Amino acid sequence: MCNSKNTMIIFFYGEDDYRLKSAVKKLKEKFISASLGDTNLAILDGKTAAYNEIVRQILAMPFLSRTRLVIIENFISLGKKDVHEKIIDFLTPSTSSGQAKVPSSTVLVFMETKPDKRTALFKKLLKADKIQEFEFLEPEQLRRFVYRKVENRKADIEPEAVSKLIEYVGNDLWRMKNEIDKLISFSKKITSENIELLVKSQVESDIFKMIDAIGQKNLKVALYECQNLLENGENELYILSMIVYQYRNLLIIKDLTERNRNLNSWALSKKAGLHPFVIQKTMAQSHNFGLGDLKKSYRTLLDFDLRIKTGKIEGRAALSLLLAKFCV
Repeated sequence: MCNSKNTMIIFFYGEDDYRLKSAVKKLKEKFISASLGDTNLAILDGKTAAYNEIVRQILAMPFLSRTRLVIIENFISLGKKDVHEKIIDFLTPSTSSGQAKVPSSTVLVFMETKPDKRTALFKKLLKADKIQEFEFLEPEQLRRFVYRKVENRKADIEPEAVSKLIEYVGNDLWRMKNEIDKLISFSKKITSENIELLVKSQVESDIFKMIDAIGQKNLKVALYECQNLLENGENELYILSMIVYQYRNLLIIKDLTERNRNLNSWALSKKAGLHPFVIQKTMAQSHNFGLGDLKKSYRTLLDFDLRIKTGKIEGRAALSLLLAKFCV
């Protein structure tokens, strides 16, 4: 299929979708930089892409460039079986000429998070020119990932804190990145004590409910969700840090969408540096807030954060005052 030196077909797959998507993102950025733009970049959703559209994108000649980059996402897991069969045939070199049907001017990338390894298409793509499987990191690799992320943010982390962070978060690298960002926002020195204070069981869904209630000016529901978190043992500073984190995401998404209303979720995810799931939920939530109000609320949150940490106001009282202020 892909042994011809004139073709370049890449197969990236694996359950660690953080590293998988990071690798594809790096490939796209390198291509866009070399091609001076994304004119010759095509990204296809494997679930909806029809055979004719896939072939059209692959066979298209590059515009003012030597190459095109075509990326097909989750085609094995979500694409239709009859389209699979046609693509397998298309990827098979012609029996008469022995030449691949994918032109040398096209770099074709298949990206899969959870492919069915029993399928004929998966087995076909194992013969691609470049293959990389992104499995979950081993413990020592995960430690190196944490150290690298912290160092890139010009911060420090204690060795014991690395172990505790891995114990709390596990192999979810999307959440790991977000937790590291949150911890560094709290302090440039990550300690076990800070992790115990700020990294707990996943309470994001309850925080989302609280922010939804604030957006709807429903103080009763906002206070109810806050009280639930407190009764479940969540620390006041942790709850505040999660509210700050979500308001920061809302600000980023609101600002990007107001400056360019044509951005899709993939483009937003790339520009904001956030997981697509976070983008989707935050976009839906952002409709309840104005950009000016978000900026004002974010400054208020940072002010309350400082007042709590300096002992000028008690944590629970601060949360109640904040919610009342935001729901006016």
